[in-house]
Amino acid sequence: MKQELLRQGMRMVLVLMAAVVMLISPEAEAAKPVAADFACRQVSLGADKDAVEKVFGKPVYDRTVRIQDVLVKECDYADDYTIGYSVATGEVIDIIVKNKQYEARGGVRYGATPALIQKVYGKQKAQNIMGNKFYVYDNPKNKFQHLMLQVNMDNDSLVVMRITGLPMNDEEIEALMQERPELFEEPEDKSVSLNMAGKEIDMSDLPAAQPVKLGGLTE
Repeated sequence: MKQELLRQGMRMVLVLMAAVVMLISPEAEAAKPVAADFACRQVSLGADKDAVEKVFGKPVYDRTVRIQDVLVKECDYADDYTIGYSVATGEVIDIIVKNKQYEARGGVRYGATPALIQKVYGKQKAQNIMGNKFYVYDNPKNKFQHLMLQVNMDNDSLVVMRITGLPMNDEEIEALMQERPELFEEPEDKSVSLNMAGKEIDMSDLPAAQPVKLGGLTE
């Protein structure tokens, strides 16, 4: 009788210990984006060109485009990284990762499944943006920063990661204009604006109800 009670007591202790381990395990915490997710190779939005080049080297190509009313100098770096700088402030405002070896938090990388994406960043309904499918997460520390994970339309595997401080809709444009008006300033060098004539993103063929208008998101 005593031995049976002892065995039952031991089983209860083991069950309680397992419950405690689950509670303190990182996997038991609610999946959600964290501030570190809004950086790539320790280069975050807001960094300057010098910080970028220490990690990525010199760009191999650049172009100036206008995205959501913001002039952006997009620079292509080796190994399929594209980083966009605000023309007005010089800060990093957009990071596009097509590198198939790059691995983000939790093992999220090219080819990751929606199950893994949501295990790391949290449950999220996919969005159709300009004919492409994305899981979009907001920075808990900055409502204007977004992690956009583009997945293959056929098999839902991850193909492109984008970390952006560009506004995603008209409401964000207005709000960002209030908070960061300097991002929307035109350069004193008018040649930059003149060169934009053939490089502005053409939205004329988009459906009228299309809520998000960002360029350069597809493979």
